[in-house]
Amino acid sequence: MIAFIQVFWMAIKTIALSIFNPFFWIVIILIVMQYRNKIAIEREIIGHEQEPMKELVLDSIFYGVIAAIIGSFFMIFLGITIENVGLQYVWPLAIVLMLVNPRYICFSYAGGIVSLSSLIFGFPSISVSALMSIVGILHLMESLLIYVDGPRNTTPIFVRLKDGRVAGGFTMQKFWPIPFAALTIATGITITGQGVNMPDWWPIIKPAGIDLNNAIFLIMPGIAALGYGDLALTQLPEKKTRISSIRLFFFSIVLIILAILGIYTKLFQYLAAIFAPVAHELLILIGQREERENPPLFVAPDTGVMILATAKGSPSREMGIKPGDVILKINDIPINDPDDIIRILNERPSVMWITVKDLNGNYTNYEYKDPQGILGLGILIVPKATSMIYEINEGGIFIKKLKEMFKNIFKKNK
Repeated sequence: MIAFIQVFWMAIKTIALSIFNPFFWIVIILIVMQYRNKIAIEREIIGHEQEPMKELVLDSIFYGVIAAIIGSFFMIFLGITIENVGLQYVWPLAIVLMLVNPRYICFSYAGGIVSLSSLIFGFPSISVSALMSIVGILHLMESLLIYVDGPRNTTPIFVRLKDGRVAGGFTMQKFWPIPFAALTIATGITITGQGVNMPDWWPIIKPAGIDLNNAIFLIMPGIAALGYGDLALTQLPEKKTRISSIRLFFFSIVLIILAILGIYTKLFQYLAAIFAPVAHELLILIGQREERENPPLFVAPDTGVMILATAKGSPSREMGIKPGDVILKINDIPINDPDDIIRILNERPSVMWITVKDLNGNYTNYEYKDPQGILGLGILIVPKATSMIYEINEGGIFIKKLKEMFKNIFKKNK
């Protein structure tokens, strides 16, 4: 146990030093680029961003580092090495794929492609089992990140349904840098720095073709990135992210098992390389199908006005009003239109009694007092009509630019 404590402390110090790795700052730049889109949407819909860029990026770094520590623990405990793992090929491919679609930055896609190329064409020459094991552990950490951080800082949006109605919803866009500590193996050298004698039963996953009696394991820094993008139109973000995280958890467990079995039978290396991108994409398609087939949750009711979001520090949030609540009355005055609320606020009342009905059909009365007069509730209402419609675009930066280029060419020829 003492040996593992020493090794894990060395791993944490390695993670801390990753801030000097240029790949870490490339990830941060990519995260800023993606959060700029999030902030732009919030400014259009709400009129201001919910959280400043600094807070969003620091939030991603914090949770990313926590996930990196947990992931490094698993990799070191199991003894998974990144020897000849091919991250130098996976990284550039993941960045290119992200330009096609932001969700493709996940290593399941680039890792699967690089692994299949290695298995079929022999280039690059890498350890497919090691690469797929790392991808599996990264997605195991992603499932935990989605569960904990996924429903935070969601962006309210409006979409137009096929029947012409307007529905409210939320878009979840999260990106995390993962500065992990990984093991590599060396033979025939003498170590002069700090060393730790590990137990005889370690490593659990033994590297093939290596004489462990003459091998030295080294802790090396590695940089990865995880991303999560989804829409919540038929469920609350908390429920949607919980379901997504559980599905991704089982995906990662299966991938890790296939990768481990691939050490002994090459067939499982093929299965792992195919399973990673295909199953990951299937999970996303299943979630999208559920959103299409189930009824939307946030649609303007016939009576009252439905709340889609409340501002931080606002009277509505202090009272406990939640997304999906329908305001029926304020100070015993029936509310059927946002203008009804505006007329009441124009009188600057010092006390408000608000009757709401939640998504489960339960009625609650709230009270708010301000001797200076209540100027606003800080609510975003689901409208019956709006011009601020969120276009669901699955393409990334490259696809968007390509579409714009063809549109401009078409207009000129026309």
